Order: sequence, then structure tokens, then C-alpha cells
Amino acid sequence: MKKWIRRSFRNRIFLTVLLVTLLPLLFCNVLMMQMQVVRSEISLAQEARAQLTALDGALDELCLSFEEMADELCESTAVRSVLRQKSADSRVLYQLLFRVTDELREYARFDICDREGLCLYTTDATVPTGTLYTDWGILCAASGSVDLVFRSGEGDVALTAARAVRSHDSAVLGYVVVSMSPENFDYLFQDLYSTTSDIILMDPFWRPVYHSQPAQTENAAESLRQQLLAGEPLTGAGGDYYYYTSPHQETGMSLILQQPMTFTSTVMHTIYAVSLLMGLLCLLLCLWCAWLLSRHLFRPIRQLDEAMGEVRKGNFDVHLDTGREDELGRLADSFNHMADEYQANLSRSVARQRELNETQLRMMQAQLNPHFLYNTLDTMKWLGVTNHVPQIAELASDLAIILRAGISGDEIITVEQELELIDRYLAIQSIRFEDRFTCEIDIPEEFQSCLIPKMVLQPLVENAIIHGVADKNDGYIKLWAEEKEGDLFLSVSDNGCGIPPEQLADLNQRSKKKPADQGSHLGLFNVNSIIRLHFGEPYGLSVRSQPGEGCCATLRLPIQRRRDENA
Repeated sequence: MKKWIRRSFRNRIFLTVLLVTLLPLLFCNVLMMQMQVVRSEISLAQEARAQLTALDGALDELCLSFEEMADELCESTAVRSVLRQKSADSRVLYQLLFRVTDELREYARFDICDREGLCLYTTDATVPTGTLYTDWGILCAASGSVDLVFRSGEGDVALTAARAVRSHDSAVLGYVVVSMSPENFDYLFQDLYSTTSDIILMDPFWRPVYHSQPAQTENAAESLRQQLLAGEPLTGAGGDYYYYTSPHQETGMSLILQQPMTFTSTVMHTIYAVSLLMGLLCLLLCLWCAWLLSRHLFRPIRQLDEAMGEVRKGNFDVHLDTGREDELGRLADSFNHMADEYQANLSRSVARQRELNETQLRMMQAQLNPHFLYNTLDTMKWLGVTNHVPQIAELASDLAIILRAGISGDEIITVEQELELIDRYLAIQSIRFEDRFTCEIDIPEEFQSCLIPKMVLQPLVENAIIHGVADKNDGYIKLWAEEKEGDLFLSVSDNGCGIPPEQLADLNQRSKKKPADQGSHLGLFNVNSIIRLHFGEPYGLSVRSQPGEGCCATLRLPIQRRRDENA
């Protein structure tokens, strides 16, 4: 796939158009659907929490009322007397029982049983019958606790709560038993939750106490119990319900609200199927549009690619003929112009390189002019013959260093290296002219690492000596550097005879004259040519002079340093 994309610009256009048109549509479709699902879940969760809070409050209030009722009955002297003696005025005891449970009888049935579990008194309309076991179940749990104990009931009883009635020595005399039926829970929880939700109440052992849908009690309770034991989140059958749990600290029971999902698995499957179908239709439409557009755009690009192949082979006469007026048409015109310019630049580059080579040769010729070499060697000879001085070795060493620098392969050197060559040159000329001139070099340390073309200062110093101070006994030459407008300026001045105005005008004129036209200032012309060829038209040599007052030659170069020095 990657190779197919890279192989052709048409393939990239096709794929780009396809992705740009298809992906936003699919992304918006999926994003909107997910946002709707999330908003629905948040809304359902808020609604469920509000309902569960109301249900939990009602159950708390009921259990608290049961506790208060049980406390009053268990602390009653009449109840203890009846359970201890098993004989009393039943009318008085019933009055007490009905008075204490007056506000709770609509929610539950209340019984008073003896220590064997036999029901003696009840708020139910029927005559009390039956015996509860004391060695297991609710009465066994109540006998081992001082609080009201809650357990799931049996048969028509959904929830049973019991508390032991004890004597002053903590002996069990009997029990106060509370029984709630599913109808009682229906009455308690009515109008506290929506009709689409269901309520499940589990005892501390996660046995079902109450379910608003009795037919689903056993299956739902068993499924929830297994998920709880396995440490899994509570889910409904097929993942179509949300479950919200509120544990009841006082009784140990758990109140669960079962809420159906708005987007069930069936609904989500339908939505995904419709989205997939729409995505396929959009894909086909995008494929067709992308193919048409890529075909329309690729034709001129293919022509351009073929023309560039011809240029790569060296055929610069190729031209594109197109009648388009859009960007691709302008691109073809630009290609034609580029081919013409490239051919012209190639010709100019060849000519410029040829000129640079010729200038470099002339530069070397000027630096190694026969007069300088002859005079230097002649001086060395007569010094050695007549005076027997050790200066001969110094002259030979300095001359060797200058000659070696002139023929070395480095075209660009630092100002510091150039100054070393100037020192060697000045040492030779000082001996030749018998110290009739002095030279001051004032170049700050910050400029000595700048890069300049090799041996561009030596011709300026030579010009100052030969044409300036050669005939003076107090000649003075100064070489200094400064920075202006972000460029480096290197200047050499002397107090010689100066340059005539007509020669000065020729030196300062930035025209490409033949070297033969420059007279005796061949070295200055070559320096100017070298700098302009290396750095461009704004840079080069300028000369200022007043006849009889001296001359000042200045080089303008860009400030450049080696990469490791700039880092």
C-alpha cells in the first residue's frame, strides 16, 4: 500500500480526496452517536441516583421506626410480664401493641412471640397461629443480638425483623417480630421511582427480599449473586440494564435499582448496521468523485513529469504547451521559464568558473612576481657574502612559508592565518628596505577567527610599500579591522605619495575590465575580483587617496566563522 501511494502522484490525490471526504463524514457520524449515548447514560445515571436516594430515604425512615417500636415494646413492663407469666389481660396488651404500631401497621405486621417461638399476639386480623423455630432462622439471630435483626422471609412474607425481649438478667423472655409482605413494599416505594425501573431488595446474605417484578425475582437474584461473588460489575441479561446499588448500613440489606438502557444491544446493532450501510454508500460516492478529480488533475502533472525527465537527461529545449489558465497552467509556464533560466545559468556558471580560475592564476602570478623574488634573493645573497649575518636563514624561512601558502589548496583561511603571512612578508620587506618604514597591525581578537579568501591582504600591504612608502625614510603603514552594518572591513593605509585621481577612479570602478587595463595595480584588481566572485557584488575593494597624503585600501567582506566556532 505504501509503495502504491509513493509510486504515483495520481494515487496520492485519489487517496487524499477519498480520505478528506469520507473520514469527516464517518467521524461526525460516530462522534454524534457516541455523544448521544454518553449524554443518555449521564441523564439516566442522574435520574437513577435521584430515585435511589428517595428509595433509600424511605427505607431508612421505615427501619428507624421499626427500631423505635421494638425498643418501646421490648422495654415495656407489660410485655415482659406477659411473656414471663404467659397470662395477662389481652385487651390491655393489644391496646399497647396497637398504640405503638399505629403508624406502621400499613407497612408491616407485628407479632409478639414467647421464648419457644409461639405467636401470642399480632396486629393481623386473623387469630395468631404457628410457631417460629428458635434454634435457627430469625429468632436464633435475634437471641444472639441486642438490636433488631433483619432477614428475608418465606412464603408470602418478604422481610422479617425480630428483636429479643429480655429480662433484667438478660434472659430471653420472648420476641417482637415484624413481617412485611411484597404488597407492603409496593405501598412503601410507590411514586418513588419511574415505571420503567425495577426495585430489588437483598438481605445481608444477598437473598432476595423484594422485587418489583416478582416473576423475575429468582433469576435476577441468582445472576446478581454470582456476579457479586465473581467480583464482576453488575449487568443485566444481554447488557440491557444499568444497576445502581445502595447498601443499607443499619440492616445490612442492599437496595438495587434496575434501569433499562435507552440504547440496548439490539438498538445499537440496528444503529451500527444503518451507519455501516450509509458508510458504504458514501464510500462508493467518494471513490467515484476522487477518481474523476484525480484523473482531471493528473494529466498535466504527467506531462510535466515527462518534460522534467527530458531535462534530467540534458535536453533543455523541451517546452510544455498547455492552454490551461489555472495553477497547473501557470506551473507549466514556470517550468518553461525555469528550463530557459537553468540553461542560461549553466552557461553563466561555466563562464564564471573559468573567470575564477583565471583570476586565481593571475593572483598567484601577482603574488610571485619576478621582481619581488629577484630582489629578495639578491638581498639574501649580498647579505650572506658581505656581512656574514644569520638573517639569510630567516629570509629563506619567511619566503618558504609565503610560497607554501600561495600554492596550498585552502582557498578560505582565517584572518589570524592571513596575518601570519603578512608578518613574514613585512619581515622580508623590512630587511630589503632597511627599516625605512614601520607597520602597525590593529586587529581585535574577535575578528581574527573570521574567514576570508587566502592572501587578499598581502597585495594591499605590497601596494602600500611599493607604491606608497618605498621612497620615504619615515614610512608608516597601518592595518586595522572594524565591523559596520554587520560586515567586516579590513583596511590598509600608508603615508606615501597617494594615487593619481584617474587611477583612483579606475580602481574604484566596479566594472569587469581586462587585467591589462589596470596597469601596475594588477594585484588590487585581482583581490577585488576574488572577493566579488566568492561573496557577490556588494563586497570587494574600495580605495581612498589624496595625492601627497597617502592612500587607504579597504576590503568589505561578510562576517563568517567556522561552524564549530558559531555553535
